[in-house]
Amino acid sequence: MEISRTTGDPGIVGTGEMRVIRVIISVILFALIQGHEGLTDTSYPLTVRDCRGKTITIVREPKRIVSLSPNNTEILFALGLEKQVVGVTKYCNYPPAARRKPKVGDRRISIEAVISLHPDLVLAHGFLNDEAIKALEKHKIKTFAIDPKTIDQVCRDMLTIGRITNRYAQAEKISARIKSVTHLVRARTSSIRHKPTILVAIQADPLWAAGPDTFIDEIIRIAGGKNIAHDAKPGFNLFSMEAAAARNPEVIITVKKGDKDVFARGLWRNTAAARNKRIYEVDPDLLCRPGPRLADGILAIAKVLHPTKF
Repeated sequence: MEISRTTGDPGIVGTGEMRVIRVIISVILFALIQGHEGLTDTSYPLTVRDCRGKTITIVREPKRIVSLSPNNTEILFALGLEKQVVGVTKYCNYPPAARRKPKVGDRRISIEAVISLHPDLVLAHGFLNDEAIKALEKHKIKTFAIDPKTIDQVCRDMLTIGRITNRYAQAEKISARIKSVTHLVRARTSSIRHKPTILVAIQADPLWAAGPDTFIDEIIRIAGGKNIAHDAKPGFNLFSMEAAAARNPEVIITVKKGDKDVFARGLWRNTAAARNKRIYEVDPDLLCRPGPRLADGILAIAKVLHPTKF
């Protein structure tokens, strides 16, 4: 987990505290998994519904999978499907082994490249890959799309992918860890009276902020904070720098390298975050990718908001 601060101690949890957190998470994780025992092997054919509401029938266990988004790639590798993944995008950089897979494009997907890999399943992002999905389905390529907006939806999608790929037990463990971390953070922050105001900036100039209807906004609430962009346009969108600075955030999180320096000067200089040196840079993949590492993103925000609690 990467967290850096403008100056001074980064506020990372101590070894003893982290050991306690891990024990608590393990206990909750065990209880969650025990509650779902028995759902392991997938029976085919299997019918599922994706984020578009489209019903898709999976005839047999997929053996050649192409992923069109980094979060889907992370899910597939976390499920132990490295050998089955035959294609990814330029931005699929985690785990490191994903970088060695054949590339089918970046934000723009090469339909020809996907077809050449002869996939029996393509995992796509419902919004970002909208055009590619339509093109692939014209070529009769089975495509399953996800576009989670909440933590529960992230877990649900991972479980569905686990069922599709005959890796339900592994998906269950990953989902349970996210839920256990969520439970732990909520329990530790529920009694906190003061909820620090926070800005999570996807980009500093122009300012793009995490607004409502995002899992980041949900994480902020769970972690005992108040999102200053709570009334912005839903999703990740442009937000007025003047309005954001006027709301005087107590904590600022950036996910783009170099941006934290922007928030320490100019119109940001007099914000509580700048004055108290509470401007942090967090690995963007922990916060912006709805996948297995979302649990680490939840802990990252909780730590910067309430360092004495974590």
